[in-house]
Amino acid sequence: MKTILITGGASGIGKGVALNCLKKGYRVIAVGSSQTNGNVFYNEAKQLGAEERAVYIQANLSLVTENRRIIEDIKSRFHSLDAIIFCAARHSQAYTETLDGLELTFALDYLSRFVLSYSLKECLEKTDNPVILNVCGTGMKGDVNWNDLQHKNNFDAQKVMMHGSRLNDLSGVAFIKNDTVSKIKYVLYNPMAVQTPGMMEVYSSPVMKLIYKIIGKPVAKAAMPIVELLDNPPALALSAYKERKELSLALATYNQENAKKLYNITAQLLEDFQANN
Repeated sequence: MKTILITGGASGIGKGVALNCLKKGYRVIAVGSSQTNGNVFYNEAKQLGAEERAVYIQANLSLVTENRRIIEDIKSRFHSLDAIIFCAARHSQAYTETLDGLELTFALDYLSRFVLSYSLKECLEKTDNPVILNVCGTGMKGDVNWNDLQHKNNFDAQKVMMHGSRLNDLSGVAFIKNDTVSKIKYVLYNPMAVQTPGMMEVYSSPVMKLIYKIIGKPVAKAAMPIVELLDNPPALALSAYKERKELSLALATYNQENAKKLYNITAQLLEDFQANN
């Protein structure tokens, strides 16, 4: 039986993927910040007859200490992981700082995924065909703001969301470059517009909210290609998709030098955090 870890697995697109995985007979470990959503997840798993294969872990993944807590929890309770699917994301109209002193989107959408990828790598390597599937806006044009990675100046919710996707692209490139075992397949996946409550927080304009509701896909439909990639991962160590279209890794967003630079900055940030906490 496959064991799948899904961050943001009790709401939005993460929940859609989680329920599909339960239907396939997999064990699903869903991580989320709301116990209410966790209870709903358990109830829906029960309706599927899958309550014994459904695990919910409540955690605030925007905090480094919470990421480390669930890493130890998962390692102690589960021998291995077949896949990690990153769906947890949160966006706000105004600059929001976590208790760690980090910008919220940077902390949750990027840094948490970085920490979990490397810290749970050995759990993935215990299985035959391990996969990391990073759900983000991969393939975005634009530059990394090296002078202000966390957008503490001139904050703009939509720009910060897209910037986080660029960081995840570089993180995927760096992960494969640093992976000497070369067993894990890393997939970057852009579902495009999906009708989730969280995405509505990004748009302040009523017109934009309406447009997004019109063009956005239902969660159930958006989840299907993700599950397909999970079951049939690409042969390449790193791949990127916009819906079902494979993207070229020659795009500027996957630049290897930038990936190395971002990795070093992030590793130093975490080292400094460890030293001060």
